Amino acid sequence: MKIIVMASISTRSSNLVKQFPSVRRGRWLLNALGQLQRQPRVVQTLGFLGLFTVIAGLDHVVDRDLSLFALYLIPTLYAAWFLGIRWGYVSCLASGIVWAIEDWADAVFYHYPLIPYWNVAGRLIVLTVIVAMVSALERALKDEYEYEADRLGAQKEFEIACEVQARLLPSQAPDYPRLDFGFFYQSAREVGGDYYDFIPFNPAQMGLAVADVSGKGLSSSLLMASLQGLVRTNLAVRQGEVARFVTELNESFYKLTANNRYATLFFAVVDVSNQTLHYVNAGQNSPLLFRNGTSDHGLGAPERLECGGLPVGLLARSQYRSEHVALYGGDVLVTCTDGVVEALNSQQEEFGEARLSDIVRSSLSLNAAEICKHIAKRLQAFVAESPQWDDITLVVMKVKPE
Repeated sequence: MKIIVMASISTRSSNLVKQFPSVRRGRWLLNALGQLQRQPRVVQTLGFLGLFTVIAGLDHVVDRDLSLFALYLIPTLYAAWFLGIRWGYVSCLASGIVWAIEDWADAVFYHYPLIPYWNVAGRLIVLTVIVAMVSALERALKDEYEYEADRLGAQKEFEIACEVQARLLPSQAPDYPRLDFGFFYQSAREVGGDYYDFIPFNPAQMGLAVADVSGKGLSSSLLMASLQGLVRTNLAVRQGEVARFVTELNESFYKLTANNRYATLFFAVVDVSNQTLHYVNAGQNSPLLFRNGTSDHGLGAPERLECGGLPVGLLARSQYRSEHVALYGGDVLVTCTDGVVEALNSQQEEFGEARLSDIVRSSLSLNAAEICKHIAKRLQAFVAESPQWDDITLVVMKVKPE
């Protein structure tokens, strides 16, 4: 911490030097103070003793012809700043002793009248007040530098976390001839707890995951990274067993989380060859499956994919159910975290699932990326200048017509 604080002091001094010509002319003094601040304490103590000895010697040489009271401020301020308030008071006491000895010597050897004690006491009071002020200033500056160093350190950690999270989340979707993808992600803070992933198995199958870790900030980001690792690791063993995969994932994630920390998760295996979606919804906002209007299902209310169980990590042991859904050319699957449907505008009105459904219905002729972009644009227009309280993740999958 001392190194960081000194770096902050050096940086602050450099900025002052650049901004003010008068400070630039005194740059040698700033450099000298910086060098002295970095010296061992024994060197600083010897410096104080040397200064005090020189001032006391000068005071003795000039005798009573000239008062050097003001010069005693030099070692006193030096001691208070570099060595601490106790050494500042030591310097005050030593100064008072020197003055008393000088006054006594003048009275004995030179027959000068002894200066009243209140004069020495008055000078001691002045020095003591100055020491207290300088010490308070030094502590305040040190606290400011330490706070700034901590802030810069925390900011650097967040920047690293942002970079790591950006690398964990996919920047592009896998290329499948019959599938089209679009996605949008926006964290509420520097880092977030939302997670989405595309996991190719083979040319005919892939995994799709969308999750929301409880909480916000760096801790949620770390749990998100752990969840991603568990998904990728466990999935290598349980590709076709979706319910069992999520059950084992829940047990593993529970061991990593503290009390009341969990993650909602939608996980699906998309089989392009037979056009099916095998999914588990573990407490996630129900994904909406919009039919294209030309299949036997017709164009109506979207199907809500709700089959599953509790959020992962909530209980040590929890059972999950899976479901198969047939897919048809032109079908659109929209899955999102609660940051989308629960987004608030200035009137504290939620964006809502109904508004989301209306937007998707009016955009079914577009490709997945355009649908996703259209939803994000309408969402941002809805919330306008209202603060974002939760991470926003939106993934759209469209089955291409044959």
